[in-house]
Amino acid sequence: MRRTSSLRILVVEDEAIVNRLIQSQLQRLGYEIAGVAFDGVSAVQMAADLKPGLILMDLHMMDPISGVEDPEAGIKATIAIQKILPTPVIMLTAYENQQLIKRAVEAGVGAYLLKPVQDSELERAIIISLSRFDDMISLRRVNSELNRANLNLIKEVTARMQAEDAAQKKARQMSLLFETSLSLSSQIEIEDLLATVVEKATTLLGADKASLYLLDEDQHRLNLVVMYNQPEGFPGADRDLGLQLAEQAVDTGQIIQVEDLSSGKSPEESLPVLNIHRAIAVPLKTAGRDLGVLNVYDTEVSGHFCDDEINLMRLFADLTAIMLENARLYGSVIREKNFRKAIEESIISGISIIDLNGRIVYTNPGFCRMVGFSASELAGSIEPFPFWPPEEVGRLEKIFRTYTRENLPESGIEIQLQHKDGHRFDALLLLSQVRDNHSQVYGWLAAITDISALKNAQRQLFRSEELYRTLVENFPNGIVGLFDRDLRCTLVAGDGLEFFQKNDITLKGVRLADALPKNGMTLSLIENALKEAFKGNRKTLELNFFDRHFNFFFIPVQTGKESIEQVMLMSQDVTEQFESRQRLQASEARYRAIVEDQTDLICRMLPDGELTFVNDAFCQYFDKSIDELIGHSILPYLPQALPENNELVHKQMSAEKPVVRIENSLVQPNGSIRWQQWSIHGLFGKEGLLEELQAVGHDITDRKMLEENLRFIGMHDNLTGLYNRSYFKAEMDRLNNSRSHPVSIILGDVDGLKITNDTRGHAAGDNLLRQTAAVLKSAFRPEDVVARIGGDEFAILLPKTNERLVQDILKRVRAIIEQYNRENQEKPQKHNIPEIRISLGAATTKDGENLEDVLERADREMFVEKARRGGRDTGPLSEHRMTPFG
Repeated sequence: MRRTSSLRILVVEDEAIVNRLIQSQLQRLGYEIAGVAFDGVSAVQMAADLKPGLILMDLHMMDPISGVEDPEAGIKATIAIQKILPTPVIMLTAYENQQLIKRAVEAGVGAYLLKPVQDSELERAIIISLSRFDDMISLRRVNSELNRANLNLIKEVTARMQAEDAAQKKARQMSLLFETSLSLSSQIEIEDLLATVVEKATTLLGADKASLYLLDEDQHRLNLVVMYNQPEGFPGADRDLGLQLAEQAVDTGQIIQVEDLSSGKSPEESLPVLNIHRAIAVPLKTAGRDLGVLNVYDTEVSGHFCDDEINLMRLFADLTAIMLENARLYGSVIREKNFRKAIEESIISGISIIDLNGRIVYTNPGFCRMVGFSASELAGSIEPFPFWPPEEVGRLEKIFRTYTRENLPESGIEIQLQHKDGHRFDALLLLSQVRDNHSQVYGWLAAITDISALKNAQRQLFRSEELYRTLVENFPNGIVGLFDRDLRCTLVAGDGLEFFQKNDITLKGVRLADALPKNGMTLSLIENALKEAFKGNRKTLELNFFDRHFNFFFIPVQTGKESIEQVMLMSQDVTEQFESRQRLQASEARYRAIVEDQTDLICRMLPDGELTFVNDAFCQYFDKSIDELIGHSILPYLPQALPENNELVHKQMSAEKPVVRIENSLVQPNGSIRWQQWSIHGLFGKEGLLEELQAVGHDITDRKMLEENLRFIGMHDNLTGLYNRSYFKAEMDRLNNSRSHPVSIILGDVDGLKITNDTRGHAAGDNLLRQTAAVLKSAFRPEDVVARIGGDEFAILLPKTNERLVQDILKRVRAIIEQYNRENQEKPQKHNIPEIRISLGAATTKDGENLEDVLERADREMFVEKARRGGRDTGPLSEHRMTPFG
């Protein structure tokens, strides 16, 4: 435990959880909480009332007046506080912005931290902020002294006209020093600050040269860091003089000056005689620590520097030391931020921190790049996170629930995530606890690594192995071989080898020219095709070989980015297919004559979906010409025709059962949907292979519309258009076994319906029911089930609705009905419209309760209200009707 500190701290943070966490951190570090504010306005008032020793200020807060998020609320509040009561301020923010850092420093902020903040970072920031605040107070004291000096000087000039020249000079020096302090205060970069210091020093004393030495505390030596009005290679004696003066100033801690150096009258025997009339060395100190020495040289004026000039330089040195320390602090902050940013940018893996409430509090750039969301978009989000694929939510929730209680395997677990643009990617998840300085768990660190490339490579390798095995094992009447650049067969397999063996042809390990008969044409064509394939060009040949028809496929095998070292040759005996195709072509004319005059939609296609024939009815139906269809894919018109796109076709179609019937729908250009019924006939060869498909279809849109209307009528009440009793019962059964609990039920009974029917007729009663239905439907959510379950009875199912919420809903329904009745009374033309008066009752599921019991309780509540209002047929439902669904 840290010792208790007397420092009282005001915490300003608009998020209550973060506010409490910061208070806990401060108390853990031993500091006293002076007060808590949640916006900039209250922070200013509390700072004035409580006078805290330090303020932790959130940068981005809600404006309490406008209710709008203000990204600079913390800076504005800091400026207002500094005007009332100067106080050290540390700025907190969830993101980094260099422009805002600069503005915060100018406003008087002593440190700038990114949330979440570690204890060590917070304590270090408090120390730095208090130190900078002390320096700032010192600077203000210097400025105040300068202002007082200016006033005294003006009074002295007025009183002593005889010393006008000297007084005017001193006034100009004080004014210049004041302007110089403003100029130095605006310098944040240390290089710019040092250059300004030496230039302003010569201006203050009317000298012409200056140099500045900074003390290296590790090596205990002075280093020349900047010169003014001196050439790069100025004489060595000048350098020696400057270094000796600086060393004497540091050693003594006093201002050192020398004069008449050009005449050889140096007061110190160790100093060389130079062309400099006088010089002064002023030590730079802050908080009792030496920072360096400022030297100013005058080559025009001789004699000692006067007391006013020495005091002026002393003030200027104090001011310079403060500004130098501030610039160093700012530089260290920027370097630390840049270092952290560089580390974050260089980490390839995605890292996020999730607090004990399951809320994301930090994400590194690598994580944001992987999922496509920015850090601000992810900050504060809870499960299910936006980068979880919908279909993976259940599995990922189970993983997080399990492994936030247990240790995740050291090897991690493979999951799938979703990028913001929608694409999925494979990732390896590592989950570990995050602890504070007291070993208390305050969240979990989730590290993800994109392993999509590895998984794709594994899948590609598996597919390649499967492909080659499939090609070899299931390539009927064919062979698969590999040839090198010498056209030598290095590997060959397949049941087609039997044909080559019968004709005394050996392929494996033999050059092509030595394997095939040298009859000229066949060998030459195959060799040329292999050579073209080695150039990267795929080739296909159909040859007559030993009175058989063969298809040859030449496929380059690319082993590197450019290198093709092998060519795969696939050869298949297609004699039977060739003869079958000839027979099919011979019967094509007869087939066309039969189908062209059919009104049904008729088409034929290859197994890959390429259309080979369409009749006129098909063209007219899809508004396409024959040229636009033949040779193109069937998929835009009948995607379910292909076995790979339709499980029904894939499983049921075979050589024994070649006919499958399906229904297909297509969206027309005008947005309407047209339905067709298709009979798809598979044409199989002798080996049982699918060679072609024929589809015959006709439009069934009118039938589908009739079926849809019948389904609607079966689910809805004909008079009101609400859901009917049957649908309401089915939804009750479904919700009994769902996760939508708690479920509430509202029952309503229209008062005075029988009187309306008797006095105004059943048309008026029907209209009253329709108006009641419209009013009720307008009062509920789209997911609520509003139904008419009897003559004057209405019921509403409300998933995920507790008792408090259902009571609020009842108030809203009654208010809407009162408004409806009031508006009708105010309109003369609607005076004859009867008022809607309805008795309402509601009930909500309890643990394990069946919705039938909830319905009965809601019914009793409704009759209690009817009795209270003087309605008829009072009494609980169970006494005379059981339940509406009993």
